[in-house]
Amino acid sequence: MTKDHKKPGKKQSILVTGATSGIGNQLVKDYLLDDYRVYAVGRDDEALAELKSLGAETIDLDLMQREEVIEAFAKINDIDVAILGAGMCEYLDMPDFDSAVFMKVVSVNMGTLSHAIEGVLPKLIASKGRLVGIGSASAYVPFARAEAYGSSKAAIHYLMKTLQISLAPQDVAVSLVVPGFVETAMTKQNDFPMPFIQTPQQASHAIREGIENGQDVIEFPKKLTLPLKALGTLPDLVWQQVGGKLNNK
Repeated sequence: MTKDHKKPGKKQSILVTGATSGIGNQLVKDYLLDDYRVYAVGRDDEALAELKSLGAETIDLDLMQREEVIEAFAKINDIDVAILGAGMCEYLDMPDFDSAVFMKVVSVNMGTLSHAIEGVLPKLIASKGRLVGIGSASAYVPFARAEAYGSSKAAIHYLMKTLQISLAPQDVAVSLVVPGFVETAMTKQNDFPMPFIQTPQQASHAIREGIENGQDVIEFPKKLTLPLKALGTLPDLVWQQVGGKLNNK
């Protein structure tokens, strides 16, 4: 919760999507330890049951179902911070471009986010709260095999930065989270080196600290994200050569 949005005497309400695994799961547990009221949104019954036993208000919800999302979120009394982190990753192996895989990844990552935004926005406008979307450092540079995942994350970056402008008149703050590699079920599939990989606990700490400090962009770890941003400014010809060498490996 940003310091300028805190309300004395009121228990703050946090909504987290993607709450049954990875970063989202850790965020729910950490916010509960700090005595926040937490709405945990996910699909894994066992994980939801654990979070409920810890004090979370759990919501079993398919975020791809727009009407169900809007109906479920309308039942929540208030939301001060919404952290939207549900998503997936699958890689493409060229020379076969599997459009079904591409569309599945893009549709899930953008669909779950956009439906959740529509559902939580009235609550955030009422509370003058903060909307948080999870992007990825992969959006900074082009990586072979990550055509679908990287495209979806680049779209999320654009969306969140646009919302920073368009929601300012409603006093809704917007944060874009840009993590590097984090130890989750999603990254276990990666068969390549993951420099400076973070634990879910480290990721949760960085995100919560960034929200507390009112950061528009929450990047971590800096020793990975800053070089990637710098590399992303190189001419396309350079990246085509670099990418080709990496792909050949």
